[in-house]
Amino acid sequence: MISGLLSKALAEEASTPKLEAALAREAPEIPRADNTELAELLEHYLNGVPSAIDALTAMAKEPRFGRSVAFAAGQVLVYLVDEDDLFRDAELGALGLLDDAYLIHGCIAALRSALPELSAPEGYTPPDQRSLATVRALLPAGVAEALDRTSENLVRVAAALYSGGGQGSSAPPPPRPTLRVGNALAGLR
Repeated sequence: MISGLLSKALAEEASTPKLEAALAREAPEIPRADNTELAELLEHYLNGVPSAIDALTAMAKEPRFGRSVAFAAGQVLVYLVDEDDLFRDAELGALGLLDDAYLIHGCIAALRSALPELSAPEGYTPPDQRSLATVRALLPAGVAEALDRTSENLVRVAAALYSGGGQGSSAPPPPRPTLRVGNALAGLR
């Protein structure tokens, strides 16, 4: 349902003409006609967000890795709905979702890299290399790298917290973590 609502909103707001206009406001020195190809690429990239959310939702239901995926997906979704993140969506319109889209796609890539047995469901196609390179070039310096590190670290934490999985794993359950009471007490003295 959420991805359906998002699809409808993006179809209206992340259209080539609206993205061209937003790009023209960001870089008035560039002729608007020159922005068409970039706007078309961004329209496709941003309109991939709902299928990425659907993919995260489906991956979170996989018995072996579901809890790890759900943890990472929850953090990514909080970033998506935060209107006060890197780009204020109210100011930039659909362009304000570029960092959100980059993080969502990056999280899926990081999950699939860290958990190779995890498959992306049908219906999700990750952005191609040209689109990724273009969005990376469009984002402010250092932002793409920071979002990549965020995705990788988020997945690393999720996998560590949940040992990569959830219910139904054929592997024996990991040992219960031991609290370090003695260390805590020593820290009080």
